[in-house]
Amino acid sequence: MANMNFISAFLKDVLSYIDQVVGNYGLSVILFTLLIRLLLLPLDIKSKKSMKAMERVRPEQERLQKKYAQDKEKLNRKLTELYKQEGISPMSGCLPMLLQLPVMFCMFTAMRVVANEKTVEMLLGMMNGVEPVFDRFLWIKNVFQPDAFWATVIPRNETALAAIRAVNGSAWLTQENLDLVKTFLTSESYAPWLARYGADTIRYSAPLLMWTIQIPAEFNGLFILPVLSAVSSFAMNKLQPQTATTDEQNQTNKMMMYMWPVFSIWICASSTSAFAIYWVAANLIQIVQTWAVNLYFSRKDQSNATVKEVK
Repeated sequence: MANMNFISAFLKDVLSYIDQVVGNYGLSVILFTLLIRLLLLPLDIKSKKSMKAMERVRPEQERLQKKYAQDKEKLNRKLTELYKQEGISPMSGCLPMLLQLPVMFCMFTAMRVVANEKTVEMLLGMMNGVEPVFDRFLWIKNVFQPDAFWATVIPRNETALAAIRAVNGSAWLTQENLDLVKTFLTSESYAPWLARYGADTIRYSAPLLMWTIQIPAEFNGLFILPVLSAVSSFAMNKLQPQTATTDEQNQTNKMMMYMWPVFSIWICASSTSAFAIYWVAANLIQIVQTWAVNLYFSRKDQSNATVKEVK
């Protein structure tokens, strides 16, 4: 049985409260994401400030790398002297991002627990003959199922709940409830529900790489969020300042620029639509923040340059 730490439990309560006020879980996730990004904005600004400082010394850094290409020890010493002279640290841009990671992990946990609770609550109601009321969002019929044309509106079988674990302190995610709904998903009582929501009929089946895509009679989404996640991830990476100090780091950055969007498609297509909404919203908010911060530092640099010219 899993435990949530204090931060995850607090964020879960915040997300649940926003959902109660707004009444639409997809929109609640967007507002929740915006709130978290605003709270982390000071760390983002600090990180961008460090990256801008690294950009400022890049020409001199590249000159030293060419001059001392055959003497790594001297190169490292000269680079250290350069950084000290300019009052910057190559790692200072990474530290604020690292500080964000614990908060982000706690947020992921909070979102996952809320989504799992909603799914278990829905299935327990269906066991008692209660017609489910889905959390819809735009083209998505149920935000707790993937945004994909091969995803069903309701879980097809017990494997859909394989990753759900009992959580201490949760009224819905108890081991007893999980056992009940998993048994329900394999019972004859669930068959009418599958038929009602088109989850028991495959309209089209086709191989795709190592998998077989099966499109049900009624699919949950249109695969729009996974595509948006890739596009927004690529755009976000393009906006980031380039702070690589070696050719190897440059190659790594270029590889990540194309690999990360592919990973985004996979994670958003295999996760709930609610998580995909978060992923896309976080990327879009980050793009706006990065653009605004870059614009601020650009105007600041222009202002400083004007002052120097006047002097």
